[in-house]
Formats: sequence, C-alpha cells, structure tokens
Amino acid sequence: STKEMLGYPQIRTIAIIAEGVPERHTRKLISLSQKASVTLIGPATVGGIKPGCFKIGNTGGMMDNIASSKLYRPGSVAYVSKSGGMSNELNNIVARTTDGVYEGVAIGGDRYPGTTFLDHMLRYEADPGCKMLLLLGEVGGVEEYKVAEAVRAKKITKPVVAWCIGTCAGMFETEVQFGHAGALANSDSETAEAKNAAMRAAGVHVPKTFEELPALLNQVYSDLVQAGTIVPRPEPEAPKIPIDYAWAQELGLVRKPASFVSTICDDRGQELLYAGMRISDVFKEDIGIGGVLSLLWFKRRLPAYACKFIEMVLMLTADHGPAVSGAHNTIVTARAGKDLISSLCSGLLTIGDRFGGALDGAAELFAGAYDKGLTPREFVDSMRRQNKLILGIGHKIKSRTNPDLRVTIIT
Repeated sequence: STKEMLGYPQIRTIAIIAEGVPERHTRKLISLSQKASVTLIGPATVGGIKPGCFKIGNTGGMMDNIASSKLYRPGSVAYVSKSGGMSNELNNIVARTTDGVYEGVAIGGDRYPGTTFLDHMLRYEADPGCKMLLLLGEVGGVEEYKVAEAVRAKKITKPVVAWCIGTCAGMFETEVQFGHAGALANSDSETAEAKNAAMRAAGVHVPKTFEELPALLNQVYSDLVQAGTIVPRPEPEAPKIPIDYAWAQELGLVRKPASFVSTICDDRGQELLYAGMRISDVFKEDIGIGGVLSLLWFKRRLPAYACKFIEMVLMLTADHGPAVSGAHNTIVTARAGKDLISSLCSGLLTIGDRFGGALDGAAELFAGAYDKGLTPREFVDSMRRQNKLILGIGHKIKSRTNPDLRVTIIT
C-alpha cells in the first residue's frame, strides 16, 4: 500500500503505523520515498502532531490528554523521538515547562526508520515558527551522533535539548534489548552514555538524568524568552471536550433513548416536516398523494407531471385482481435476497390460467406444435381454424381492437 501511495504526486508525507515490517522491505521503501521526494515516517510509529492543525496516527492520546497537554494550539518547541509512548510523555513535559509543542514526530523504533532524527531536526531548523528543538533518543544506533555533528557544524543553530534513554543498560552484565528493534547497543558507541556525552560535547543541552530534563527545558525556554527570541502569547481558552459517551454511560451519567431515526420526516420541532416541508404547507398547497410521496420517497418536491403520474399508477394498480401477481412474487423473492434466476422463476411459475400469459398452457401448446413439426404459420393457422386463442402471446380478453385502457391511459 505504501508503494502504491508513492505513485500519487500530491502525497508528500506517509506515516507507516504498522509494526513488524521486514527490514529489507523498509530499506526498499526508504529508497523509493527518497526518489519520490516523499517524507516517510515509520514503520512502527504512532505518527506525529502539529498542535492547532492536525495529527496523524495515535500521537497525543485521548482527547482529555490532548487538552491537558495544550495540543490544541501551537507552542515554540519541536521534538523528535523514537518512542511513541515517550512522545506523549514529552507532550506533557513540554506543556508544563514551556509554552508548548510546536510540532512533534515519533520516527519509530525500528532499526531502519524512514526518516531520521537529523531529517526532522533540519526541517525544524528551517521552520521560523520553531524556536527550540528537543531530541529523545535511545540506546542503539548512531543517529544521535549525526545531530551532534550538525550542531557542531552550525547546520543547526537553534537551541537543542536532548537525552538518550537507556543509561541503565550498563547495569546489566549481558546485552539487553529495550523493547524496540533498534534499542540494542552493538558497540560502546551505541550506548546511551556515549551518545549523551557526545551531544553534550557538541554544545547540545543534555541533562545529567532524565528526571532533570523538565528543569533543563524550562531553563532554556526562559533564556529564550528573556532574550526576546520567544514572545509568550496569551493563553487561549481551552476548548470544551465533551465527555466520552461510553465512559459517561458506564458512570451512569447518560442513558440512550429508545428511538429510531427517520431521514424523510422530522417531528422534533413545532410542526411535522416532510423532507423539510411543513405539514401545514402540504395541505395549503394541496400537493396531493403524488406530492407527498415525492417528498417521502425522493426527499424532494417533484414536478407536477411526475406527481400526477405517481397518482395515476396508484389508481390503476390499487386493485390488481383476485389472482396472485407473478411480478409481485418476483419482487418479493428478489427482496428476500435470492439470485436473479430464482426471482424470475418465482414469478413465471406462478402465472396460471387466470393470467393473460398462462405460461403453463402456452408451454403445452408450443411444445405440441413443435413435436408435430409445424411451422409458426401452420401453428397459427391451425389454432385459428379451431377458433382457439394462443396462450402466451396476448391477453385472453384484450386485443388490438379491444385495448387495455390502463395501458392507454399511462402511455
């Protein structure tokens, strides 16, 4: 599906939420996305969020968490993380220590992410709305070194706060994988301690522990405010989040009324409405049965000639006679979900002597003529000499000289 999406030039970013994507497939998708100049986030990502604009995937969590993390309006801090769960933690930390998140992306925990830390950090660097950067790396991989080198080379000039989780890996005597496919140090350079030290040496703001990250974020943010780089904006009123219906029902706060929904009439107001037309106007304008059916069946007012035709059909078919209608049986069978042949046979096989078609009698006559080797002309002439009607050709009573007035009226 991702390869198919890459074929549409109007799509510029694709997020792959799926986990367990084979690494060789991921590397192929990365190559194809780079050729197509499409940003690929993931696989195994919860997506990203741009507060006040949109989110993709499950980033931000439930509505109450989005409100508490102030993700309904943009801040000044842009972050990139591997972990989706830690991204939500970053949303909370940033909201409590700064003016909020400007944009956040979780690139996924696989060994070969579609886009790297550096890809997004350079994008944030070029975005004038972003004032400070936050990176949350982890044990395994060397992408953090590329960010450190970009800071050292002045490719990234905005303040960067970073931390690599997984420093406790050194406490284990054997190699430990921390959940993600890429969270495994295969060399000393891939340990969290080594990468934290390298980023700190390059000029990145790196706390001593993860617990100190909020205080460091607030310090860097305060310095930017004091320097005039960030001008705090008045906090808008938080949007009211309706309580989740399932939760409210479980708490006994609401009950679901026993009712049905009609799409053609509405009696909730002062007056009954037929497809938006007041019942008093129905009688005032004398639209008749045809006009009422046009509103209820077609949900709009049909022209006068169409309403008149509907009424003519009703009058002509109000009494179809004492015999069972073959057409009626066909319709009922089809509506019951049977196939076309079964529905057709249901109607044909109920045609009897009371009908003009008289299918069984017609079959007997035609089969007898065929067995005798008669030509169509000989068959017709023999029936005329016997003064007999040929069943299946026309009505027993109606003929060209005695037409059915119901047909004449409609036509």
